Amino acid sequence: MNRFGLSSVLFFWLLISVMVPTFLLSALYLSSFKETLLEQEQEHLSQFADKKVKEVEDYVSERISDAFTLSQSAEVIELFSRLLTHYQIDREGQDYLGILENYQAVYQQYTDYGYLDLLFITPSEEVIFSLTDKHEFDKEQLPGEAFSHGLHGVVQKAKYFLESSSSSFEYSPLLKQATAYIGAPILLDGKLLGVIVLQVDSQIIQRVTLDVSGNLSSREVVVAAKRGSYFSYQAQLKYDSEVEIGGLLPVFKLPKPLSNAISGLRGVVFAEDYRGEKVIAATRYIPSVQWGLVLKEDLDDVMLAYHELLRLSIFMFLAVIFCVLLLSGFLGRWLAKPFESMIEMTQAIASGTTKSTILPQGTKESYALALSFNQMTHSLALARETLEQQVEERTRDLTHEISLRESKERALTESYKELNESMERMQSMQSQLVETEKMASLGGLVAGFAHELNTPIGVAITASSLFLRELIILEECYKNSTLTEVVFDQYLSEIKDTCFLLDRNLKRTASLVSNFKLVAVEQTNLHKEKFDLRDLVDSLLKSLTPETKKYPVEIVNEIPGEIIINSYAGDFYQLLTNLVLNAMIHAFDGMKEGKLTICASLCQYNLVLTVADNGKGVSQEHLSCIFEPFFTTRRGSGGSGLGLSIVYNIVTHKLRGDIQVSSIPGQGTEFIITFPIDT
Repeated sequence: MNRFGLSSVLFFWLLISVMVPTFLLSALYLSSFKETLLEQEQEHLSQFADKKVKEVEDYVSERISDAFTLSQSAEVIELFSRLLTHYQIDREGQDYLGILENYQAVYQQYTDYGYLDLLFITPSEEVIFSLTDKHEFDKEQLPGEAFSHGLHGVVQKAKYFLESSSSSFEYSPLLKQATAYIGAPILLDGKLLGVIVLQVDSQIIQRVTLDVSGNLSSREVVVAAKRGSYFSYQAQLKYDSEVEIGGLLPVFKLPKPLSNAISGLRGVVFAEDYRGEKVIAATRYIPSVQWGLVLKEDLDDVMLAYHELLRLSIFMFLAVIFCVLLLSGFLGRWLAKPFESMIEMTQAIASGTTKSTILPQGTKESYALALSFNQMTHSLALARETLEQQVEERTRDLTHEISLRESKERALTESYKELNESMERMQSMQSQLVETEKMASLGGLVAGFAHELNTPIGVAITASSLFLRELIILEECYKNSTLTEVVFDQYLSEIKDTCFLLDRNLKRTASLVSNFKLVAVEQTNLHKEKFDLRDLVDSLLKSLTPETKKYPVEIVNEIPGEIIINSYAGDFYQLLTNLVLNAMIHAFDGMKEGKLTICASLCQYNLVLTVADNGKGVSQEHLSCIFEPFFTTRRGSGGSGLGLSIVYNIVTHKLRGDIQVSSIPGQGTEFIITFPIDT
C-alpha cells in the first residue's frame, strides 16, 4: 500500500487549514458578486425596455392621434362626401379626377411629416383617394388570425368597431421597404362614412430600436409581430441584415424571448436569441400595436467582469498553493532525517535478513520505536521458521487436491460434450418432424383443393362440349334451310342454359383458386399488415372446406366485422387451421353432428380469440400435457403430436400472448387465446 511522506502530510494539513477557508470565502464572494451583477443588469434592462416600449407607444399613439384628428376634420368629411358622390357617378369622369388631382397637391404636405401615403376608403373597401397609389389591399387571412393583416386589417377594425388602430410593419414589394397602416373611421351623424388611412415607414421605429445606449456592444432591441402561424420582425436586426422587415417567417423559428414577449409575458429571461447565442433578455408586450419587444445582451458580455475576477482569484489561489508546497517540503525534510536510518534497516529486513538490529537514537518517540522494532525482528525470525514448515505441508495437500479437481473437470467436460450432441440431434429430429407435419398438412389441403376443383371443371368441360354440339347442329339446320323459329328458340334456350351452367362452374373454380391463393400468400407473409379478422376467418374456412366437409360439423364464425388489427396474418392462418383440423379429427370422431364456434372480442389493448366445440372433450390427465411436442392420443392412426405444439409456439413466441384450454369430457373443449395487438 502506498504511504504519504511527511512532506505530503504537512502539505495536506496546511492546505486544509489555510486554503479551504480561503477557497470557501472566495467562492461565497464570487457567488454573491455574480448574483448582484445579474440582478443589477436585469434591473437596468427592465428599465431600458420600459423606456423603449414607452417610446414606441408614444410614436404609435401620435400617429393614431393624427389619423383620428384627420377623420374628425370637417374638411376631410366634406372632401370624402364629394369624392364618394363623384366616384359612384363616374370614377373616370373629369369632375372626380379634377377633385382628386387638386387635393393630392393639398395633402402632399403629409409626405414631409414622415407619411408615405394618405388613403380614403369606402365602407365597401374601395380606395377613392391616394397620394401615390403604391399600396397593397391584401385581403388574405392566415389560419389563426382574428382579423386580416395590413391595410385590410385596419379597415376592418374601423368598419366593425369604429376604432382607430395600426397594423404591423410588413414588407411592401411596391415601395421595397417595410410599411404600416394607421386607420380611423370617418363618421357623419354617427354613421360610418368611410375610413381614412395613413401609411408610415419604419424609419422612426428603426431609430428607436437602434438607440441602445450602454457600455455593452452586444445590446440590441428586437421587435416582432405574430400573424397566425407566422411572425415578422418589425425592425432591422443588428446581426442579420438579410432579414426583411415585415417578411413572414414560420412561427417555429421564433426565439424564446420573442415568443414570451408576443405572448404578453413581462420579465427577464436567460435564453438563446435568433443567432443561437445565450443572452439575458427583457421581454415586453406593446398592446397598441400587438408587438413583442425584446431588449437583450449577450450573457458573455454581461459576465465579463465576473470572469475577470474569477481568473484573478484562481491565480491567487494557485500562488498560495505553491507557497504552501515549498513550506511543507522544507519542514518535511527537516523532520524526516531521524527516520531515514530506520527505513534502510527495514528494507534490509524486507529482503530476508531477519536477524538485523538497529541502534536506538533520536527523539523519545524514535528511540522507543527502535526498541520495539528489535523485539519484533526476533519474534519474526521464530515465526518465519514455523511458517515455512506449515507452507510446505499445505503445498503438498493443495497439489493432491488440484490433481483430483482436474480429473473431475475432464469427466464433466466429456459429459457436457455428449449432452450437447444429444440436444443437437433431438432439435434436428424435432425440426424434421415439424416440417413433415407441415408438408402432410399441405398435401391434404392440396388434395382436397384438387378434389373440389374436379367437379366444377368437369361440369364446365361437359357444358362447353354440349355448347359446341348445339352450335354445330344449329349451323347445319341454317345451312340446310331447315331452321324454323321453334327449332331456333329451342336451341337458343338450351344454349342459354349451357352458358349459365358454364358460367356458374367457372366462377366456382375462380373462387376456389382465389381463396387458395390468399391462404398460400398469407401463410408465407412474414411482415405485419392490417386485416379484417372476420374476413380472414371466412377465407380460411372456405379454403378448408375440402377437409371440413368430411365431418358432420357446423362451423360458425361469430367474429364482429369491425375488428381490424395489425399483425401477422400468416400466423393467424396457421394457428386457426391447426385448431380447426384438430377439432375435426379429435373432437367429433364418431359423432353424427357437432358445432364449432369461432369468436373474438377486444379488451383494451388485447384481443381475446375463442375456439370452442361441443365434441368429446379432453380428459384431465391429457389436458395438462396437450401442448407438449409429440403428445398425441392417435399415435397409431397418423397423429404426430405437433399440431397444438405449433399453436402454442405461435401464440407465446410470435404473438407474445397466452393460450388457455378448458374441457369437460362429453361436453366439449374451449381454447382461449389472449395477446396484445396494434389496432
